[in-house]
Amino acid sequence: MPTRSERRRRLRAGAPPQRPLLSRRDVLIACAIAATVGIAILVVVLISRFGGGDTASEQTAVETFFPPYSPDSPDGAAIVQLARSSIEVLPRGEWPSLYDSFTPDYQQRCPRDQFIAAGEAGAQEQGSNLPLLHFVNLEQVSIEGDAAKAVIVGEIQGLQQYKLRSAFRKIDGSWKISPTEGTDGCNAFDRLQSS
Repeated sequence: MPTRSERRRRLRAGAPPQRPLLSRRDVLIACAIAATVGIAILVVVLISRFGGGDTASEQTAVETFFPPYSPDSPDGAAIVQLARSSIEVLPRGEWPSLYDSFTPDYQQRCPRDQFIAAGEAGAQEQGSNLPLLHFVNLEQVSIEGDAAKAVIVGEIQGLQQYKLRSAFRKIDGSWKISPTEGTDGCNAFDRLQSS
């Protein structure tokens, strides 16, 4: 900043007076804005780093939501009923009755006695959770001609949900449960996840 005598000399010489580039007030305002922006950035960084979850895996987990299937045809309704039965016959003690709901190719690889034994083993494995098995809904239903695929959502009520990839086939006008690709023996469903 020029001294008072320098300013007077410039005025006498006809040069316009020089003003400081920034006044003290302008500098204070600029500092206040910079501080506010800095604090805002710091808060965002802290929230994103520490506020989103307890572990790195929780921060990177992504869950895809699929809406529940609402059948709009007799074929869709039949598939929903088969899926429901595939879960709910076990807690009702009616597992053997489900055998006739499977396709002939499944029945060839899993004879009735093995099917019944697999159901009994499944019921024992569930133990006290057996009465809590419940059908929730179907997701990702795809019906193409006489073949269909879906994801069955079931639950152990109050404990967890699980998802099973499933397949269906229409044989002689009736829908049947078909073994899912990649399964063998008496296993007809591909378990996807628990939540």
